[in-house]
Amino acid sequence: MKLGAEVAVDADLAVVHGGRPLRGAEVVAHDLRTGIGLVLAGLVAGGETVVTNGAMIDRGHADLVGRFTAIGADIRREEVYQRSR
Repeated sequence: MKLGAEVAVDADLAVVHGGRPLRGAEVVAHDLRTGIGLVLAGLVAGGETVVTNGAMIDRGHADLVGRFTAIGADIRREEVYQRSR
């Protein structure tokens, strides 16, 4: 929904209504499946999408950026280091 999708959730059922353009946003990959779904949604969204917690995606997809770049996607991976306090 952060990307602009219209989603109705009722118990264990989610209904996604199409026809609306998606927009870029900062989102979090909580697991492998949602992570790759967010990457795909981000590629079709207008603007920039930042998917954090990319380690989840890396666990199941080797060289994701290279493979998507090879087919013309505008995608990059950035390492984010946190300093210890």
